[in-house]
Amino acid sequence: MKSTWLVLFAALALCSPRVGTAEEANPAPAPAPAPGAAVAQPQEPSVYDRIWSLATLYKNDQNPVLEELDFTGRLQFDYYNVTSDQGDNNFFEIRRFRLGGDSWWADRHIQLKGTVDTALRSYHTDTVFYNRITEAFVNFRVAEAASVRVGKFEPHFGYDREFSDIQQKFFERSFFDDNVFNKTGNDYVTGASVLGKVGNYGYQFAVLSNNVGNEFGNLNGGESYLTELSYDFSKQLGWDKALWAVDYMHMHDNDHSTVFNTMHNAVAMYFDSQKDRVGFVTQLGYGDGIGRKGDIYEIMLMPSYFIIPKNLELIFRYQLGLGSKDNAITTLNRQESTIGHFTGDTYNAIYLGLNYYLYGQKLKLMLAEQFADLTGGRGPNEGFRGATTLVGLRTYW
Repeated sequence: MKSTWLVLFAALALCSPRVGTAEEANPAPAPAPAPGAAVAQPQEPSVYDRIWSLATLYKNDQNPVLEELDFTGRLQFDYYNVTSDQGDNNFFEIRRFRLGGDSWWADRHIQLKGTVDTALRSYHTDTVFYNRITEAFVNFRVAEAASVRVGKFEPHFGYDREFSDIQQKFFERSFFDDNVFNKTGNDYVTGASVLGKVGNYGYQFAVLSNNVGNEFGNLNGGESYLTELSYDFSKQLGWDKALWAVDYMHMHDNDHSTVFNTMHNAVAMYFDSQKDRVGFVTQLGYGDGIGRKGDIYEIMLMPSYFIIPKNLELIFRYQLGLGSKDNAITTLNRQESTIGHFTGDTYNAIYLGLNYYLYGQKLKLMLAEQFADLTGGRGPNEGFRGATTLVGLRTYW
């Protein structure tokens, strides 16, 4: 493990924060010049700007039919090493490699997006180029107050899915998210949603299919209903970000359900904030388990700090899970599950990570160590205690 940290810090030392930084990727608006003052010339695009602009195949906001057409994708390399009381494992994988297209039509009122997932090197699946469709939807944007989306997409439930994995600060989502989605690989589901923002308030209503396969599923596995209400406090507080949100999901499952089939109801309330170098996220979660599974309660705390502004970020995350029954909580973490699935009623996990942003979230290096302890279970898969070292490179366009 010591050598792993040395390798990353050597890589960080070679990467100058003055070339292609996050500020260049998302520059802050310049203040208006004083009367009579010379107007500054536009900043030359960085090397990263020029490379990433190649993914924009067409853009013309004066065209009332097709405004923009983009080639999209994400590529993520991960190495992990798990050591635990239940066994050890290590593996290098292509965590995600997805390709697709995104387009805006009719004065940007209609969005068409599609993405295909591959499995070129994964511990969990056979090597195939085509693995599944993750996104295939049409989005009708009436105004900021209302958008209607129909097709296959990722539901926004809890902080872990406030945004896509391309913008996550951590390697893997929380144990609570794993247990709500049952970690079946079917986290992109077929459905319809209405979402929007009115003033500082945001909302979402969605109906989701509980039967999802590699494409759109058979739509015969019951349905789930998702509601979200949020409020943006950033202007009142003068912070970069201050979002409060509460999500509620009610699930109707049957024998054909392939996702959302371990709980009747799930609730997640979180607060996501950022001010200058300091960030803080906290979430409370509850899941009403089906049958003998029992209920699950979650507390998550995640402070973060930019050691080098916009470039080098330190992340700490603590998760506490409590179950109402002996085997209410299941370890479904991607890396730990290569050892097996273990159960218990008390879960503690600490995550300590470093992210180095070469081009904002579009290109970053990641290093982390996670310690997990699950106790209170019964049976042959009782309990888990272990540590996981993770090293990754993640990019998207």
